[in-house]
Amino acid sequence: MNCISIWQRAKKYWNRFRHRLILKLSFRINGALLCRHLKRAGVRTDHRRVIVISQVEHLGDIVACEPVVREMRRQWPGAFIVFALRPEYRELMDVHPDVDYVLPVTCVSEWARYTVSDIFNQVIDLNIEDRKCRICCESWYKRIGNHGVTFSNYLNLGSLMESFCRSAGITPPNGGPKIYQDKNNVTIINNFRLPNSFVVIHTNSNMPNKSLPSNMWQQIFSYITRRWDLPIVEIGLETGILMSNETRNRCLCGQLSILQSAEVIRRSVLFLGVDSGPAHLANAVGAYGIIILGHYQHFRRYIPYSGDYAHGIRSELLHHDGPIAEIPITRIFEAIDRRLSAVMIPGLKLS
Repeated sequence: MNCISIWQRAKKYWNRFRHRLILKLSFRINGALLCRHLKRAGVRTDHRRVIVISQVEHLGDIVACEPVVREMRRQWPGAFIVFALRPEYRELMDVHPDVDYVLPVTCVSEWARYTVSDIFNQVIDLNIEDRKCRICCESWYKRIGNHGVTFSNYLNLGSLMESFCRSAGITPPNGGPKIYQDKNNVTIINNFRLPNSFVVIHTNSNMPNKSLPSNMWQQIFSYITRRWDLPIVEIGLETGILMSNETRNRCLCGQLSILQSAEVIRRSVLFLGVDSGPAHLANAVGAYGIIILGHYQHFRRYIPYSGDYAHGIRSELLHHDGPIAEIPITRIFEAIDRRLSAVMIPGLKLS
């Protein structure tokens, strides 16, 4: 075994040890903070129902699960509702009017400890069985809910929300997700002075086989610019097309929070992307979306969305019977034309 292999293995074990240490500290500290908050709020589980809902990650999964929060509030108007998720997504629930407390968890392994605590009267575990933390590598085996929903079949069972609710052993609520906005984010986006009419694009998914190649995005960019003369705003963590701001087009990659991205999407005349978190944001804010989908693992034709996007309202889902990279580019162009020709924005031109 060479020195590089030894170093890589040692680094992996160190990261795992450090992660587990952080996990233990997080559980003790955040669990204590939650109990203190409940005490200060005068909440006792024998007097007021305490409900915890959890979808640990990712962005799209958490947004898809939002209707569950509203449904629990409808069923239990006086309950104290806690939502448990990774800290980088907490802004989604910090501003939610039906969430009383946001519980940050390091990973699904930490969440597992809460499921056996006596803090809560009801645990709604929307995490799918066999979800695994990528660092501590411990798979999640549910103590509550349906063990029959796994990553091998979940996209065959309906939308993400439907699958997650089945996994939790609850009836999926009707309707699609909503995003609740912070006024400060609206002010921040106002300061960007975006055009009155623009197209938002998001090029990447957290799964490479859900993403279009960069050369196809370049063709899409050129087509919108040439044929429709509309500014393009790119969002996401990393740019796929716009390396920097241009005269008319804006690259906001890496500059926006989740809710700020949602506000940019809401203002657009078209959101164009792949199956990713921002696509779920577009559905939640009521933006018109063209979403490109192909085969994903062994799933062929799947619809991850609930609400409008599931029913073709303010949206067009472009399913390709094969890898997403093989979708004919003309199908995307035609969908863009259908949307933008219907918008009837003054100043648009066909060449």
